[in-house]
Amino acid sequence: MPNFDLIATDLDGTLFYDREHIADRDRDALRRVRALGIPCAIATGRELDAVRPALDRLVLWDMFDYIIYSGGAGFFDIAKQEDVSAGMLSVETLRTIYERYRDCGLSVVLVQDGKLYVSEATPMLEAEAKLLHYPLVACGDLRRVMTHPHNKVILNGPAEVVDRVLPLAMADPDPAYEWHRSHDNYIDCYARNVNKGAALHALCARLGIDPARTLAIGDTENDLELLRAAGVSACPGDGSPAVQAVADYICCPAHEGAFADFCEQYLF
Repeated sequence: MPNFDLIATDLDGTLFYDREHIADRDRDALRRVRALGIPCAIATGRELDAVRPALDRLVLWDMFDYIIYSGGAGFFDIAKQEDVSAGMLSVETLRTIYERYRDCGLSVVLVQDGKLYVSEATPMLEAEAKLLHYPLVACGDLRRVMTHPHNKVILNGPAEVVDRVLPLAMADPDPAYEWHRSHDNYIDCYARNVNKGAALHALCARLGIDPARTLAIGDTENDLELLRAAGVSACPGDGSPAVQAVADYICCPAHEGAFADFCEQYLF
């Protein structure tokens, strides 16, 4: 039997190679993981209610046991229907972030109450709202909808603007929050020390699993802590060079079945 007790996979850019579809090879690998009796977790930057429509559409609910969502801000036990929160940004912190970054050249985005609130509606965000099944609401001043704690704040825009803003965000010394790049066009802000790796450790503690007996695969910078937390890690061949640098195994590109490649190397 394989010497692992849990496997965790990122969604967008990893299992969902184009953020919408899964390779047939990866779907078959998920079935084989299930047949081995190894629990499988999603580890995604998406909010939980943006994961559900994708799993419904692709008929994947039966393949997974846990969902680490919102970049590690919580995890969901599918069988027990239990939601465990790991940390949120306070209203005061949300408003501080908005005031500091609203003029940086990127749209500020807040997922709240089943809607995508944005400081500026753009074609890119209209496409994102459609993909995630959220109504898009343009809001001149997001502070008026920041009325309760939330998992994260997002900056979205052209990759070249993200490249310019990212070093400034990463150097922000505020102890209440930290930034992670999650896509060419996104920077996500979470409460300090909230990340996918910390969530994986929390999930393992809840299950009585040694993190050294886990596998994890991801493709972008917000997966770095997930890969560092796992016993064995992997990155798709078309993933971020920074993530490939810390991964134990470099798989084929995501659209060719990176998840299956990883499983074939260590499980099957």
